[in-house]
Amino acid sequence: MIELQRILQVVVDALERAGARYLIVGSTAAAAWGVVRTTRDIDIVVVLDANQTGVVLGSLQNTDLYVPIDEARAAARNGGSFNVLDVDHGGKIDLFLSRPDDAFTESRMERRIRADVFDVPCWVATAEDVVLAKLRWRLDSRSEVQWRDCVEIASVNALDRAYLRRWAAELGITEDVEQLIAATEAAGA
Repeated sequence: MIELQRILQVVVDALERAGARYLIVGSTAAAAWGVVRTTRDIDIVVVLDANQTGVVLGSLQNTDLYVPIDEARAAARNGGSFNVLDVDHGGKIDLFLSRPDDAFTESRMERRIRADVFDVPCWVATAEDVVLAKLRWRLDSRSEVQWRDCVEIASVNALDRAYLRRWAAELGITEDVEQLIAATEAAGA
């Protein structure tokens, strides 16, 4: 966990120095909302313009972390992802670069909250947005791990069901969202 804390601090500092909009997502964000599960990496969604990309990559190149610069530049141009690795101590951060015109990403950015992750102050996706993203990710895989994360989040948080339903229709996950809502209602959450 110490390795993840250190690498997260370095990446968050680089993103914030550049003025980039970002949010922690995935298992790390789920942990902020009550899911107890270990993780080996941290997922971050980022929106960068060309100037910010240069600042972030310049900041990261001046560290002892491995950053595949060509992959990072391609992801910034075309959308996609790249990893930041601590090859000496372990730990990985996956940066998912999103287009600024992606409506779901924009909604998540508007709703994000400030929280401490591994004692690093940073921006984290809301519980509802973590659930929606996990259910969207689960569309093809039908992953039980993703489903369990969503059930755990829903059981300990008062989720905005109108928001979930609105985005479920746009993301193609209405059936899963309704099943999740029914499961939490049956459990008394």
